[in-house]
Amino acid sequence: MPPLRQRKPGNTADEDDSSEHQEDGGVSNGQQAQNKPSSNPPPTPAPAPSPLLDTVCTFGAQTFTTDQGLKIIQWSSWAIAYLTASSRHHKETLSPALQKLSGEVSFTRYVLRFYGFFQSLEGYRSGSWAGGSWDNPKIAKIAKYLMAGSMLFYYPLEHVAYAGWQLPTLSKFSRDNANKMSALSCVFWTTFIIGDFWASCLKWNELKKKLNDLGRLLAIKKRDDDKAGMMEVEQEQHAVAKRIRLVKLQVIRCLLFILPSVNWSLPNWATNPLLGELPLNGLMLAEAYTSVYQTLTSAYTHKGNSLAKVLLIWIPSSRCSSCPASFNMGRNGCFLKKPHIKPDIRTKRNVTRSALNNGRSCTMRLWWKVNG
Repeated sequence: MPPLRQRKPGNTADEDDSSEHQEDGGVSNGQQAQNKPSSNPPPTPAPAPSPLLDTVCTFGAQTFTTDQGLKIIQWSSWAIAYLTASSRHHKETLSPALQKLSGEVSFTRYVLRFYGFFQSLEGYRSGSWAGGSWDNPKIAKIAKYLMAGSMLFYYPLEHVAYAGWQLPTLSKFSRDNANKMSALSCVFWTTFIIGDFWASCLKWNELKKKLNDLGRLLAIKKRDDDKAGMMEVEQEQHAVAKRIRLVKLQVIRCLLFILPSVNWSLPNWATNPLLGELPLNGLMLAEAYTSVYQTLTSAYTHKGNSLAKVLLIWIPSSRCSSCPASFNMGRNGCFLKKPHIKPDIRTKRNVTRSALNNGRSCTMRLWWKVNG
């Protein structure tokens, strides 16, 4: 490690001259520098944060969400290639190019799943794939043994199949054997999907019971005129309702996955598939968009953040000069505050205000309702 640079010792004579000059009533060099107008330009203000860029960067920083983005590219490329295959102008140029791109992205996703075995092992040991604690003990067991346990076999078999496809000269597996290894891996993937569907249904049932209990509790709070308790119960109701929506999306994804997984689990899936190209890849296309929507919905609702609050995060100031509305800036974003206006995500009345703030215009979009 290089030694730290030390400041050079100052000139003693210069320091003495400076002190004598100050004693004689002169102005020191430091004072002269302070009296001179600064020639340096003012610092450039930092750009306002962009929720869109933050969402995209967060989305791309994780392997799981990166794979979801690649799924969109893969199956969207296939869809465009399929639609343009019968076009006279694009069937020899655009369609085969996009078909090739779809295949290349597919193999890229195989590489991203090289870390899947260790993630599955962690989920098996810790039980984290259950998604929190649940009253029904079956959920934790399904997540551990059916879901994480099956993926412990899925990933190594898939890696062997990938090596047989990409390294045929170095691997002892021919392409046919690689296809069989891929089919065997998809058997465990199908097991995972069945377990995920089962666990999601149990979660859905448990959350519905919890929501019903909260409804009865809210009725008691209303009867006792406990406004603080009513507000707390309503917030918990919204949180449970959001979790139910996410579970519903997971169930939809499982239903979209099950037929393709069975198709690819058959030994002759490459030569005599169960599903044709259109239904098979169409289901995968629908699942890709559903998964991204689920991830974005989960990000927006994390820690109580609503979509309206996320849309207002970028507002730079606590008050706009051209309207009397004030903005409460907090950890969960900004929301409009007026005596007669109460934010409510449940209503879908869209209000747009334009205001000028520090020379910049800002537009606020919020779902709200007017009380009384």
